[in-house]
Amino acid sequence: MLLASLLAMTTTMLAQSFVSTKPENRKVLIEEFTGVGCQYCPLGHKATDQTLEAYPGKAFAINIHQGMFATQFTTQWGNALATMASVSGYPSATMNRHAFSGYNVQINPGQALPFAQKIMEMPTPVNVAATVDIDPTTRLMVVKVEVYYLGNAPGDFNLLNVALVQNNVLAMQAGAASYYPENMVGGQYRHMHILRHLLTGQWGDTIHNNHAGATFTKEYAYVVPQRIGDLDITNMDDLSVLVFVCQNHTEVLNVCEAIRIADKAYMAYGEQGGNECSLEYSPNVTVVNPTGNPISALRFQVDGQSLVCNKTIAPYSSDTVQLRQFEVETMPTDHQNYAQTLQVQFTGYTSNGNAVTVSGEPLTIEYGNADIYTAEGPLTLSIKYDAYPEETSFTLSGLADCQYYYDVTGTAADGGQTVEYTLSPATAGLYRLKVYDVGGDGLSGTVTVADAHGNTLFSRNGKDLLRWDNYYFNITNDGSDEPTGAVLGLDRPAANVECALWPNPASTQLHIDCSAALRQVQVLDLSGRVLSTTADRQVDVQALSAGLYLLRVVTANGVSVKKFIKQ
Repeated sequence: MLLASLLAMTTTMLAQSFVSTKPENRKVLIEEFTGVGCQYCPLGHKATDQTLEAYPGKAFAINIHQGMFATQFTTQWGNALATMASVSGYPSATMNRHAFSGYNVQINPGQALPFAQKIMEMPTPVNVAATVDIDPTTRLMVVKVEVYYLGNAPGDFNLLNVALVQNNVLAMQAGAASYYPENMVGGQYRHMHILRHLLTGQWGDTIHNNHAGATFTKEYAYVVPQRIGDLDITNMDDLSVLVFVCQNHTEVLNVCEAIRIADKAYMAYGEQGGNECSLEYSPNVTVVNPTGNPISALRFQVDGQSLVCNKTIAPYSSDTVQLRQFEVETMPTDHQNYAQTLQVQFTGYTSNGNAVTVSGEPLTIEYGNADIYTAEGPLTLSIKYDAYPEETSFTLSGLADCQYYYDVTGTAADGGQTVEYTLSPATAGLYRLKVYDVGGDGLSGTVTVADAHGNTLFSRNGKDLLRWDNYYFNITNDGSDEPTGAVLGLDRPAANVECALWPNPASTQLHIDCSAALRQVQVLDLSGRVLSTTADRQVDVQALSAGLYLLRVVTANGVSVKKFIKQ
């Protein structure tokens, strides 16, 4: 059924290039190993879906039906992928085939949300973009891929992978009614992201020219059969194509979903946007341009009011449009739930000097959705730990100074215990609490916060706890505790401080150039632990393990925090 694996290949860009040449961070690829007979696999599907919903356009998934529980939807590719991932149970997954600890790339799908954040903090050496054109009559699929190297990629070569996945398949699934009932449709389970074919073979096509400034293009043609394995393919709209570049067989450097070529641009999805260090929200939408011409002067109706965005979107590309900015300006006297919605409709744009009208369903974007409590401190946080306390952590960060005041992870001794923590930041103000269970299965007990007089502010069932990041406390009195550990900024740049660092990634030394006099340089891990301190503009990183780190630069004008990769 493969007409021609290779239609064209060149090391120069096509006449109509659409891959971005701007620096980017990595996008996320979740490869989940599952099976219809796996009782607990719906928990993995749910965690994966929540990650995709949290990061639309930045996170993508492939569900690989393989192993003892996979009696349907299997492919010839699954066993080798499972061996690569050292799958030892189901559900299992990899994220960007990255080893978050040691050399093992296997993760619990419940870890997807925090790990996705780590992946998206990593700069990528390579951008990748793709289009897919499907003729519904002949069933001919043509995929065009463009790759651009922002920097020198690690290793002698990279591998380009093109995967075909199928969505919206209704069939049985063990455990679905108990663990993912919202995904049931008429008594059947809606399977998503099912791997159907690898157009590039088991491990992909080799890219030898992977240095900074290099480009790579390739086209694939494939006639989609009426049936692949035990699955009919009747609706071409249920198909999607994911394209990713790997270092060897592991370490996905970047990934994208191929844009389906069409006649008109459209609005794909919306998200609340916002600032980690404030209650400011910037709802935005993503507009996809699936045409061969750039589009500009994007027109919207936002809650019935006309809005024109003077943004240009290149052919076969997408971009994010910020609609408005909102902020909670007054604190409640007791408890307030701050939640708002926007009705957004994409109505048109300009292409080749012509106004194009778009008709489509309006999109509802919810933003805020924050519970704000005003209370006298110190506050008492109570956590009932389950048998895996090391999976549970919490942070309390100040929105005024953008610092972590508490960053605590459960210990083995906490298993099965109810542990109380006193939260008493030194300065009155607004603070954000995150309680998180990395295992993805929640806690066995409750999570409770009480004020200084013992009054319960909220109490929640820990079983519902997958990610909890929308609770804010306006603490009205000064306390006694300074921030714990290193005073680590949450990516809010200091005023009048500009610092550049290179090379990034770095293997031996990192060079720093700041606009103000340098006083101190600290290397930190992602938990905020200080690994080294110096006053030099050249930082020795040779002893660090490969991975993502933070560089905290103290200058005469303030502090700058930068991310860098040790390769």
